Amino acid sequence: MPLLYVFRHAKSSWADTALKDFDRPLANRGLKAAARMGLVMRDTKVKPDFILCSTSRRTRETLGLVLPFLEGEARVLLEDSIYEARNENEMIERLRRLPNGTKRAMLIGHNPIMQDLTLALTKFAADPDRLTAAREKFPTAGLAVLDLGDLPWPALGPDTAILKDFIAPRELPN
Repeated sequence: MPLLYVFRHAKSSWADTALKDFDRPLANRGLKAAARMGLVMRDTKVKPDFILCSTSRRTRETLGLVLPFLEGEARVLLEDSIYEARNENEMIERLRRLPNGTKRAMLIGHNPIMQDLTLALTKFAADPDRLTAAREKFPTAGLAVLDLGDLPWPALGPDTAILKDFIAPRELPN
C-alpha cells in the first residue's frame, strides 16, 4: 500500500531582508519544530523509501533535521521543480513519475502547494477532525500522511487518497 508523507518545511527566518526567498534559513522556532517533528516521525515509524525535497535552503535544513529520525534508508532527490511548482496539479504530475517500487514517498516543500496537494488528493479522512485541521491551516513543519491503497503512482489524482493523519507541531507536548 503506497503512502505519501506531505511535509511542509519548518519555520524560516526573515531576519536578513537582503536574502532571496530561496536562501532563507530556518528560524530558531523552525529548528525546534523540525526536531520535535523528527521525534514524532521516529515514534510513529515514518519510513519513506524515497524523499523528494525542494532545493531551497529551508527545506534542505528541515530534511537534515528529520532525516536521522526516519527508519530505514531512503533515496533523497533534491529538485528545483518542488520550489518552482505553481499549483498542486504540477506536484501530482511529478509524483506520478516516482520510481517503480516506491512504497512510501515523502515530499518536502512549501505552502500553499503542500496544503492544496493534501486537500486535492484526499477523498476522505480516517479522522474527520484531522481533515478539518488540514483545511484550516497547514503550518510550517506540518505533516500529512496519505494512504493511496493499491493505487500505483502513475494513477495518482484528485480524491484518490485517505488522510491517515495530520500532525501540526503546535499540537505536540513540549
